[in-house]
Amino acid sequence: MCITAHWIDSDWNMRQKILNFCPIISHKGEDMANGISRCLREWGINKIFTITVDNASSNAVTVKELSKQLTKMGTNLMNGNHLHVRCMAHIMNLVVQDGLKECSLSIERVRHAVRYVRQSPARLKRFQESCDDEQINCKKSLCLDVPTRWNSTYLMLSRAVEFENAFSNYASREIGLRHYLENSYVEVGITAGELLSSDWVHVKRITRFLEIFYLLTLKISGSRYVTSNIHFLEICAVAVYLNKLMASEDTGLSDMAKKMKEKFNKYWGDPTKMNKIIFISCILDPRYKLESVGYALVKMFGTQGPSIQAEIKKYMTSLFNEYVKSSSKGSVLDVSSPCSSMDTSTSGISGSEESTQSTGL
Repeated sequence: MCITAHWIDSDWNMRQKILNFCPIISHKGEDMANGISRCLREWGINKIFTITVDNASSNAVTVKELSKQLTKMGTNLMNGNHLHVRCMAHIMNLVVQDGLKECSLSIERVRHAVRYVRQSPARLKRFQESCDDEQINCKKSLCLDVPTRWNSTYLMLSRAVEFENAFSNYASREIGLRHYLENSYVEVGITAGELLSSDWVHVKRITRFLEIFYLLTLKISGSRYVTSNIHFLEICAVAVYLNKLMASEDTGLSDMAKKMKEKFNKYWGDPTKMNKIIFISCILDPRYKLESVGYALVKMFGTQGPSIQAEIKKYMTSLFNEYVKSSSKGSVLDVSSPCSSMDTSTSGISGSEESTQSTGL
């Protein structure tokens, strides 16, 4: 189990440190929570703003148990309503994997062809000769994916497409490739043992399809810059993209998009189950503010958008008052007063001791 803390220091620099990296003997939520609690006690940390975890069911139990412990410490802001943040990159991995199941045959053929070429220096040398024959001057090399990581599948396919003609040339002179493919397909229950021209058509289409998700993953996975403020708008962009593809005349892409949308809706289809901090962090970005979030909500949820926006604004006001109360020792700002119309970013929330010392895991 790896625990990483993210926080803003007194000089307003974003910081992150690994607090613990240790083997665990139980994946039960209660045991995981106890392990995290011990780590926090050792570091003297008792103020936690959010906890970001992947989507294993045991992690939901873990966060609930940690929320109870923070309540006992008296540091569980708003009863931990905002505490549980689901890892966006992990959700995207699950969403795309569901879509790839619809076109696994072509991907399997390319994967086995790449594996065959990479298995020995002699094969790589003969493949390079095929590249020379086809006048392919690409200095990149073939890469093999990890099937459970779709982004590595994207990289494998996008690289293989550049060598399409070389593969055709290589297959015509290397009888062993066909035999290898035939044996491999028997193992995975596929009868056809040949890399067909139609496979390249499918792979090119899939690669273009996956590119938007790959670029999104790069954007939200940065560790040296803030990413939470862009999460919701990127989620909205994915929803719009999937809706567009579901209406496509290309049945292959449409089927992929439908599968992905089903998984997408499991996590982001119901706004009442989404952590409102995702919306609030976007609102606090002066480039977007409440208007942009409202527009995106309508794009995602249609006529429900305005009512969801009102709920988010109400929650944001409550969160603001909690910070004012903790920093002014019980004095709560009256949000109905004239000064409450000020931009909350100038009201000293982020400058309070509570803000600068709270930690995100």
